[in-house]
Formats: sequence, structure tokens, C-alpha cells
Amino acid sequence: MKRIYAFLKSMKFGILLLALLAAVSIFGSVIPQNEPVMTYVREYPDTYQLILTLQLNRVFTSWYFLLITALLCVNLLFCSVLRFNTLKMTGNPEVLSHAEPNRECTPKEMETLCGFLEQEKFRKTEYGEKAVWQRREFGRWGTFITHLGILLSVIFFALGMALPTLQDETCMPGDTIALADGTKIFVQSFSIQDDAGKLDYKSIVNVTLADGRSSGLSEVRVNHPLVIGDYSIFQQTYGTKGHITVTDREGHQDGFYIEAGDFLSADGKNGILIDNLYPGFEETEQGMRLITSVSGRYENPVYVFMTMQEGADSESMLAFPNESIELGKYTFYFDPPVEYPGLRIKHSPRIISFLLLASVILMTFGLAVTFLYPMETVVTAKDGYYVNPSKSEGLFLRIQKLLKENKEVNDV
Repeated sequence: MKRIYAFLKSMKFGILLLALLAAVSIFGSVIPQNEPVMTYVREYPDTYQLILTLQLNRVFTSWYFLLITALLCVNLLFCSVLRFNTLKMTGNPEVLSHAEPNRECTPKEMETLCGFLEQEKFRKTEYGEKAVWQRREFGRWGTFITHLGILLSVIFFALGMALPTLQDETCMPGDTIALADGTKIFVQSFSIQDDAGKLDYKSIVNVTLADGRSSGLSEVRVNHPLVIGDYSIFQQTYGTKGHITVTDREGHQDGFYIEAGDFLSADGKNGILIDNLYPGFEETEQGMRLITSVSGRYENPVYVFMTMQEGADSESMLAFPNESIELGKYTFYFDPPVEYPGLRIKHSPRIISFLLLASVILMTFGLAVTFLYPMETVVTAKDGYYVNPSKSEGLFLRIQKLLKENKEVNDV
């Protein structure tokens, strides 16, 4: 049991855990996280099975990441508790008074030394013929505060990776996404290109939280998410849908977003059957060739469809935006395609981010105390003194220099 405890609190074990944590975090940074399975099949055709098996698609919630984090917390906790108990003893003047002087000095030199310590504002505690002089006593807690800051940083970092939830939603302009907690995301508009024709995927949204707070109309762009409350809204993907407006002879009309295979009909027998909306076309010697994929805006969109009358379909037909076709008592008007955004909605308790920042500040403070404000202790006896060189080497050298100079003056 003692060997297990010694191993769990050892520095070697802590360094090993930090290395493992860094290694798996690299995979989590390089490989996109929490994407649909087909994304990995498409992007990593040769290794997707290994990625899914090793849970590299969700590293920060995988069992091994949580296990490494838990073991690192145990290691840091043992180190902190042990260091806390040790520091309580090393800072106790009564315990320090048992240190035996390892440097001899004359009564005159002792008088000079005590005067120097008083001048440097050391606090004196007497124990019989010995006296313990201490300064910057808070400095002994620097290493403990540093370890505590590291421990809290690891815990809050792990929580920051494990707690956030991701939700991908598409939304047509003018529609609203309603989340489970009552938060609503209204998408006013979406554009693929800016006025100069440069690709610039931008959504204009208004987020209203469950408590009534609102973002107002705000931009969401690639690498420029909208952050409000515990939510971060990212511009993730985009798409384009065709739209058809149907008008009857009385002037009543209705609009429909269409996809491949949709059948627009009032009676199930007469109407139009949508083949697809294509991004564009080009003229060839054999005739028109439809373009099936494009990056960015649909420059020359083409609707391909068939008409159906009494259940009998026609040959494929083409229509361009702003064209229409009459079928029975209905007029089908082919509107310009509508671009829509795919938003990634990340929900993460912001308190975790603040706590992580606070723990990093605490760790930095501990390092500053350790290196810039070390505790200094001198134990004096009747004929000698003791200074811990490992903790107060500068002080030890100053005292040696002081006593040497004092001796030279007396010799003269």
C-alpha cells in the first residue's frame, strides 16, 4: 500500500500523466470533434474506423481522457496535502528552533548579526538560549499555492472540455430555432458573398435567452462566433434551397421550400414533381450540361421537374428563377433560390471559464510568491547561527559578507 501511495504522489507519475494528457489533447485539436460519423468516413477514409474505435472523434469526453485527468488530480492532491503538512511544520518557529547552528561566531559578531536582522525587520521568537528570526513567512506557501492552482486548472479544464454540448441546426432566413431551455435564435438573413463578390459566410441573428436577455441583431461569421450567456453561436455550414410560390385563380398563394422528390399537388394527382435544383449549367456541343456542385453562390440556378396530370408524368422540364408554369387552376412560380446557414450552437457554463481563469491566476500567484517572495529564516544561539542555504542562499551570503567585513574592521 505504501508503494502505491508513493507512486501516486511521485513527480515521475505526475509528469507521465501530463505527457499523456498533452498527447491526447493534440489528437483532440487536430481531429474535428463531435462531428457526424459520415464526416470522418468522408475526411479519413483509411483511418476512420480507428478514429471511431479509439474515440478520437470525442477525445475530451472519452473514458481514457477522464481517467488520465482523474489520476492527475489524485497525484496533485497527494502532493498538495503532503506539501501542506510539511509547510505547516517548516514554518513553525518551535520546530525551527531545534535546528543546530552550523556557523560559529563571536559575541561581537552575534551582536552585529542580531542588529542586522532587526534592521531587516525579521520577526524574533525566543526559545531559551536560541532565537528564531523569520521574514516573509507567507512565502513558504508559494509551492502549495502553485500545486493547488495546477490542480484546479486541470479540474476546470477537464470540466470545460466535458460539459459543453454541441447542437447543429439549419434555419431558413426569417425562421427561429427554439432550444430546449427556452432560448430562441432568430435568423434574419444569410449571405454567402459580400458586395465585392468575395466569399464571406455571414448570418444576421438575434438570440433571446430564456431569462429575456437579447443579443440584438448581430453578425455570426466564420471564426467570429456570437457569445451571449452560456451560448456560443458559430457559422458552421451553409446550403441553398429552391422556393416555389403557388397561386390559384382566386389569388390565394402559398410558398414552399423544395427538395429533390417533393410533389406539389392539391389532390395528389395533378402538380409538379421536383427532380432537383442545380447550381448552374454550361453550353456544350451536345447541348446543356447541368452543374451538380459548386462552392459559393448559385450563379445560374436551374429547376428540373416534371408535370403530372391525372397521375401521368411528363418528360423532364427546366425552369429558371422568375419563370412560371400554369397547371390546371394553379400557377407555379419559380423563385430565386434561398441561401440558409448551418449554425453550431455550443452551450458551456461560463462559470467554468471564469474558474479556469481564476485557477491559472492562482497558479501564477503561487509561482511569483515562490520565486520572488521566499521565506527567510535564521536561527541564532549563544555562539553560532543557522541559515538554510537552499531557501535563503542570498541571505546566507549577505550574512557571511557582513560578518567578514565586521571582523576585518575589528582586526584593524
